[in-house]
Amino acid sequence: MMHILVTLLLVAFHSLPSTWAVTCPGCVDLDELSFQQAVERFPYSIVKFDIAYPYGEKHEAFTAFSKSAHKATQDLLIATVGVKDYGELENKALGDRYKVDDKNFPSIFLFKGNAEEYVQLPSHLDVTLDNLKAFVSANTPLYIGRDGCIKEFNEVLKNYANIPDAEQLKLIKELQAKQELLTNPEQQQNAKAYLIYMRKINEMGYDFLEEETKRLLRLKAGKVTEAKKEELLRKLNILEVFRVHKVTKTASEKEEL
Repeated sequence: MMHILVTLLLVAFHSLPSTWAVTCPGCVDLDELSFQQAVERFPYSIVKFDIAYPYGEKHEAFTAFSKSAHKATQDLLIATVGVKDYGELENKALGDRYKVDDKNFPSIFLFKGNAEEYVQLPSHLDVTLDNLKAFVSANTPLYIGRDGCIKEFNEVLKNYANIPDAEQLKLIKELQAKQELLTNPEQQQNAKAYLIYMRKINEMGYDFLEEETKRLLRLKAGKVTEAKKEELLRKLNILEVFRVHKVTKTASEKEEL
């Protein structure tokens, strides 16, 4: 009976779609047969060539990037290619095609609609979440910002803390109108946080940003659920949008306004 049960479980496991990598949620596991067709179906594809069963900080960073990218765009395929230099040498020919082997794992490539047009993540850059986001942003029109951030909001809020109160109030009205047009519930919630922080900075000045950052960090360091930690991290990311290199708007100027 136990033998039959084990057999059924193995059959069920192997009947799952083989293209989805178990170790990287949201990633498609490509091989020599599926690679070309897959990268040609998307405007852009970011592919990590690595050992067959990757682990460690670099793989975790790629996994985190996959989660962020799926929230931000549908135009980017996130994929992995596991290369074996033993046994049946799975995907070794594909690795050879792009000059990838165990000496330079992981190697990350960004393809632009076909298998011949690509750029490689420079070898001097560490494989980190921020570097992967910057790599994609620098080589495509796609925007994959920090979790919680909205590109259109970020662009108009540069130096928000230093602009006159009247201009701040005008921006609040403009972005509130944009928030009302958003259809994604998560983006609506994030936009709401932007507006709250805009009003607080308008009323209380730049000191609010510093105090709120400390408060959120204290909460994040406490005993909270993973879901709550993610929510706090999104709020911290949004707060960072308002940070300026130098505060030029003085308290006296605010009082005059």
